[in-house]
Amino acid sequence: MVARTMFTKGISLRLQLYLLISCLSIFSFGAALYNNVANMRTYLNEQLASHAQGAAHSLGLSISPYMDEEGLVIAETMTNAIFDSGYYQHITFTDLDGKLIFERTNPQGNFGVPKWFIDWFTLHPPVMTSEVSDGWRIAGQLEVQSHAGTSYKSLWDHALSSLVTTLLQLFIALICAYLILKAVLNPLRSIEKQAESVIQKRFSINSINPFTSELRTVVNAINRMVENVQRSFNEQTQLAEALSKEVYIDPHTGLPNRRALLKRFESIQAEYDQHGNRFYLGLVSMTSLKHVNDNEGYGSGDDYILSGAQLFSKQISALQDATFYRISGSEFAFLSLLTEEAAKEIDEQIAANIMIESSSRFNNGFAKHSLTRVNHQEDFAEVVKRLDHQLVHNQYAENNKGLVTAQMMKKNHSRVEWVGILTQFTEYFKNEISHCNSKDFAIKCIPLDKIFDLMLQPVVDNNQSILYVESFVRFKVEGEVLSTLDVFAMAERLGVLQELEQAVVCFIFYKLQHIEHTRVAINISNRALHNPVFTEWLFDLYQKMHKTLPPLLYEFNESAAMLSLESTERFIRQAKQFDIDIAIERFGSSLTSFCYIRNLNIDYIKIDASYVRDIAEADTRFFVQTITQICHGIGIKIIAPQVESAMIGEHFSLMNIDGLQGNGLYAVRNFSTIIPANATNTWTSALELNNFSHSLNHEAT
Repeated sequence: MVARTMFTKGISLRLQLYLLISCLSIFSFGAALYNNVANMRTYLNEQLASHAQGAAHSLGLSISPYMDEEGLVIAETMTNAIFDSGYYQHITFTDLDGKLIFERTNPQGNFGVPKWFIDWFTLHPPVMTSEVSDGWRIAGQLEVQSHAGTSYKSLWDHALSSLVTTLLQLFIALICAYLILKAVLNPLRSIEKQAESVIQKRFSINSINPFTSELRTVVNAINRMVENVQRSFNEQTQLAEALSKEVYIDPHTGLPNRRALLKRFESIQAEYDQHGNRFYLGLVSMTSLKHVNDNEGYGSGDDYILSGAQLFSKQISALQDATFYRISGSEFAFLSLLTEEAAKEIDEQIAANIMIESSSRFNNGFAKHSLTRVNHQEDFAEVVKRLDHQLVHNQYAENNKGLVTAQMMKKNHSRVEWVGILTQFTEYFKNEISHCNSKDFAIKCIPLDKIFDLMLQPVVDNNQSILYVESFVRFKVEGEVLSTLDVFAMAERLGVLQELEQAVVCFIFYKLQHIEHTRVAINISNRALHNPVFTEWLFDLYQKMHKTLPPLLYEFNESAAMLSLESTERFIRQAKQFDIDIAIERFGSSLTSFCYIRNLNIDYIKIDASYVRDIAEADTRFFVQTITQICHGIGIKIIAPQVESAMIGEHFSLMNIDGLQGNGLYAVRNFSTIIPANATNTWTSALELNNFSHSLNHEAT
């Protein structure tokens, strides 16, 4: 497993060099040790030969006077005296006819040397001869062979001494090589970290100055590249932010202006099926502006407007998915996704703040407000007309409450009903799924089909290939389809949000086991993104189930990412460890600095849908093109969502947008209509575009 991972991801240059130097050093010093011992063996063989030859000559001369029959006893005695010294393997004396006269042989014995060493470095003492004369007559031939025992011991001692010396030299050489390589490669590690940071969309300058000229050139080249990317990013970001402020920001208060409100209103209205009756619009009128201007001057009037902007924007910013706008000289508006209970609370809070700020200075009161739910497909002008009417009515009737009742709203559930609904959504997960093992996971999740539906919609590139498929979950109870945001809002209010999110993820994972190869996006809620308990559970579950899942992508809102960039980066790092892609949606909706994306290792950005519907405007096209250049410069792909017509798609096809999504291209489909009716639990297939309809009339989401 380790070897496969090593060859898949590659071996570092540092390790390769260390291995190369180590192998070469070990080979070189091993060969030197072997040659040293082999040379010593040759020397000892020559010594044994010289020793045997000298002994043969001297013994031959010593016994030559005793070659008669009586003297052979003396000759043999003299031979015994020499042989008993132990330095000879055998001594043999034969006559001219080859007849053995006498012989002495030494057994091999134990030399005190390992047998393997003797087998590797065998000594071959030669048999040396000398003719023995009897006067003028040759009496016979004497053969002498030296004994190798002492030589083996000398050779073994020499080998041990050489081994110690060689190992010491090898150790010193390796230490020196390590120190040299470390000095050379440390800058390379810094270069590698810088390159990894660039891949992860983090552009930092490398301050090292390597001694090695080639590395210094590489460092300078990468630093220049990073500086160019940073300069380009900063220039384009400043341009985009300046354009955004000029077009969408009120210069006096710093709040989004009327145009930003219209774009956001249209964006939420287009997603009404998801938001349902949580879509609220409110107006706040600074009713005493003319009186302050006339009596105290325009400077005081400006201060009066600023105080109202600060008071109400602080209050509205505490709401989830709420934005405060200045839409005219004396009027503000706020847009939010609220439950009915939350709408009543904010209405009362605004009224209370107005009462606190009111004084005799403000002839017509500090301010007046009105708040209403927005009907499905209701025009912005119609909603504002209803709010204006209520403002006038409140001013003359001295009514502090501003909540306007709208007609034709969806059915509202009581708190008791919501408790029952959410219990149905979460209890089964807590009791059956949360503790089951991976083998039983699919079987345990089957009952979730009764309360959840998985919806899919593709994101396609310019070549009509699927980049990924986005998934949505639809909640249903006894045939009634519930607003997704209503369900999550009530789950948060009742304290079961984490269990609901876990049940939804389990359902999606259970369904995605039927899909292979195609990357599928899963939406991560604002709170889940920054909940360490949930994220740890999410990645643990993925680690257990990843073999049965297709490639994944996690999507979350820009507003969620900016709540805590630290926890967002931590979530992204964990996802990248499992090769999970990351996308930020509704990019640009917050009208804040775009610099934060430079330090996030994300793969896709979905621009806010309001820019998509307004793409026919020249300044919007320029803004989107600028954002596209910024993101392409740091390796992020751009996606345009909610493309509802061919004309909008044509605009984006000319702007180098990487992906398109919307009912004008491919409608949302229920996953149950894609799976074959006879599909088994082991059935899997890659999603293709022919699985989705081109019809603009999409299924309920």
